[in-house]
Amino acid sequence: MKKTKNYPSIVALILCVSLTANAFVIDWDKIEHWAGSGTNKAALVVQFDDGGDEKAYVWGYRWNDGDTQPSGEDMFRAIAAESTDLYLFTQYTGWMGNTVCGIGYSQDNAVASCIEYDFDSAMEDPCISFNWFSANELLGQTSVPGWDTPELCEEAIDHAKTTHILEHPIDAARYGYACYDYDHWLKRGGDERMRWHAGWYKGYWSYWVGGVDSETLSYSGLGYTSRKLTDGAVDAWKYTYLDGPVGGEIDGFTGASAPWHELDYKHFKESSVTDPTMEETSGTCLLFRTDGTPVRNSGNPAPGIYIMVMGDKAIKIVIH
Repeated sequence: MKKTKNYPSIVALILCVSLTANAFVIDWDKIEHWAGSGTNKAALVVQFDDGGDEKAYVWGYRWNDGDTQPSGEDMFRAIAAESTDLYLFTQYTGWMGNTVCGIGYSQDNAVASCIEYDFDSAMEDPCISFNWFSANELLGQTSVPGWDTPELCEEAIDHAKTTHILEHPIDAARYGYACYDYDHWLKRGGDERMRWHAGWYKGYWSYWVGGVDSETLSYSGLGYTSRKLTDGAVDAWKYTYLDGPVGGEIDGFTGASAPWHELDYKHFKESSVTDPTMEETSGTCLLFRTDGTPVRNSGNPAPGIYIMVMGDKAIKIVIH
């Protein structure tokens, strides 16, 4: 393994003190799970908050210049369709497109066989404005699924066992108004490494967009259908708990219920990617460009702004 040198002689301006536990920098070379092909790349980060491993899982997506500019939804769907461990639950909710209702993570997509819809509890939920038996015309609902609801949902669950994408059947396209009952799509059984969150009123998937440094991420004002990807983009999803349909236990500044966790690139397999800049001994540095790519000639880098990583700390530096 190539060793990285120390930098005692570099004159650097420290722009930020360190990356704390709620920050990360995407390393493109470490991403093992990709969908699509092409010269452009984007990353998808998913973080659960279920008491399990404090990991934020990473997938990659590629496309070429000249292709139709992909959306955040295009990336998520492509990755879920090709992935062996990512499961997407989504619904068409209106003219702005689709909403992420839930996300699952499991080896060999086993979570797809553990999802159930609890119609009884949904009907008792006072937060849900959709009416299964008498259309709520005030909200634009035009028709009802009635007692066919459980069968429609079971068919959608069965179909998703092969596609890895669960399309909520009680949506705005068919009924004029979507049924926001995601809190009642539950995981039954499964092993301890299987993860699942679906929700709207008790909790929801908050959407963050930006670049490779999580400090550039901002809360998205658009849904993932409207989000247009550019080369080097990062879309990050974090499950956020709420206390009822409004208000709740949420950080008023960041909109987050938990800090970002350690990135997990390898998922359920041992990593086959080796970082040629990885240092075998402690106390030395790794150097990255601001887009997250490692600096191979780190002993004599060109002038510019870099991210220097030492252990679990990182600083932005200017090399003159």
